[in-house]
Amino acid sequence: MKLSRSNLAPLLTSLMTLVVACSVNLTPNLAVASGGGGSGGGGGGVPQVDSIKVSKCYYDAPTGQMLIKASSSDPTAHLYAYRPDGTCQGEVQNGGGSRYGGTVMGYIPYDPGTMTLKSSSGGSITAPATPFQI
Repeated sequence: MKLSRSNLAPLLTSLMTLVVACSVNLTPNLAVASGGGGSGGGGGGVPQVDSIKVSKCYYDAPTGQMLIKASSSDPTAHLYAYRPDGTCQGEVQNGGGSRYGGTVMGYIPYDPGTMTLKSSSGGSITAPATPFQI
């Protein structure tokens, strides 16, 4: 791609979006489990993190994009996809109702082999990337 003034602005906008998405604070949002209602009350403050499941993690070689479909036990969490080298690929879109998915933007020049999803609520999972097939 030849850079010119006309195509530089959209490229910079995409790059800034990716930088902002990947630089959010991923410090776990720990929820404290409340104690049960029995006699003696009390109950410990046990930190809880969300549970993430990945049902699809496809790499599309012609476009260099990832297609990811996942779910989280925290429907308000933000999920971010990372390459094996630690590079943040971008945010996996929240479709509501604990469902996440879509094309994670940003070009990947090679099949990464695996992608790690990290949640703003503390969860993390590594899934194998498979070639996209129609």
